[in-house]
Amino acid sequence: MQQKIQTYIYNHNLANSGTTLLVACSGGVDSMVLIDVLIKLNFKIAIAHCNFQLRRNESDDDEKFIQQFASHNNLPFHVIKFDTKSYKKQHDVSTQMAARTLRYEWFEKVRIENRYHCIATAHHLDDQLETILLNITKGTGIKGLTGMQAKNGFVIRPLLEISKQEILVYAKQNNIVFREDSSNASDDYQRNLIRHQVVPQLQKINPSLHISMIDFINRMNDYETLTNQQIESIKKKCYSEKNGIAEIKLGFIKTQKAGQTILFHLLKEFGFNSDNVVQLFQTFKTLEKLYSSKQFYSETHRIVIDRKSLFVVPKNIDRENYLSFVQLPNQIVFNNYKIQCKLVPIQELNIKPSNRYAYFDADKMEFPLLIRYYKEGDYFYPFGMSKPKTPGKAGKKKLSKYFKDEKFSLLDKENTAVLFSGEKLIWLVGHRIDDRFKVTEKTKSVLKMLIVDHEK
Repeated sequence: MQQKIQTYIYNHNLANSGTTLLVACSGGVDSMVLIDVLIKLNFKIAIAHCNFQLRRNESDDDEKFIQQFASHNNLPFHVIKFDTKSYKKQHDVSTQMAARTLRYEWFEKVRIENRYHCIATAHHLDDQLETILLNITKGTGIKGLTGMQAKNGFVIRPLLEISKQEILVYAKQNNIVFREDSSNASDDYQRNLIRHQVVPQLQKINPSLHISMIDFINRMNDYETLTNQQIESIKKKCYSEKNGIAEIKLGFIKTQKAGQTILFHLLKEFGFNSDNVVQLFQTFKTLEKLYSSKQFYSETHRIVIDRKSLFVVPKNIDRENYLSFVQLPNQIVFNNYKIQCKLVPIQELNIKPSNRYAYFDADKMEFPLLIRYYKEGDYFYPFGMSKPKTPGKAGKKKLSKYFKDEKFSLLDKENTAVLFSGEKLIWLVGHRIDDRFKVTEKTKSVLKMLIVDHEK
């Protein structure tokens, strides 16, 4: 078994002999065998033990046992006590999840502080089998079928192709001392239920279950590699990102037979799950012929479906809410907008027909000038949009109605700035000015504004 583990470490490039590894040790047979093998393979090791205080005196006895073992073998020893029950209650998670989060955060802290090469855990082939069966039970994609990886960041798992039976045989042959965890006998935990009730039945069907599992995992890892390569190829056709906002062309994805799975792969990095993707597809079917929008949320992002595209936007975007000027600036820099401002005599005015330019009668301007984003209730008198009954005279229009009529997307509404002169909205920036401030035959001086930069 020792040679088998050495080969596994080499093939997966887990660590070099002679480096110092921080070994997570519970005191059970798995971690005590791992320590013995690593020492014999000429690794320098330090021991890390977490006392989760879940089994009263038994937890304290485990800690004493490992501490005495480390002292007897002159091994660096790190220990910590966790109030696991309080953490579980505070974060509303299971006992297993609470313990997992606490230990891995602490392991990493100890590794960094002591400059250990990596963290070695004693997860073995039976743990791997249980993990995959749990993932299947809960509903999983290919990733969940690959199980635990030999190396994940600074965490390595040298025993992943070693069965529990092999570990027990090694412990007996090498007189390994260890402690039994009484909680392992209980079926209260999901893993124990699978271990005691499910796996034995599967072994009746396939006595070579563990060997088959190794082949299965290797095959699933290959499939995941192929899937990721295909997703990257598809991504080039339907995915773009600008200023932290991702856009996904739903029309393209809908033409793909595996559209929902493709969308899941594109969205999972933003914290969205398969249930979200199913809801998204259903929502898109009802909205695709409309100009309304709908949003979905993960912990870090929100999704906006807008006609033929899906936008993924960070929940917290760091940007200014408004800027105010008591006199005319040479330039307005407001988040992604950069606008030049210049007073021009009417005789020198050369109007250019572009939405990047805006021209105002300077004598009608009032200060302060204020630039911000749209708020409910904003209105203006859009230049060039006459009332039906009074040709040549613009009517009052709420921005919300203007946005709807002009088919603005939700993101366009959120990211289009509005400029105020005093309390009057004079420019929907980059789109239309207010008729009340337009240049006329009576204008003597013109305020010319030019958008020189705007990244949406």
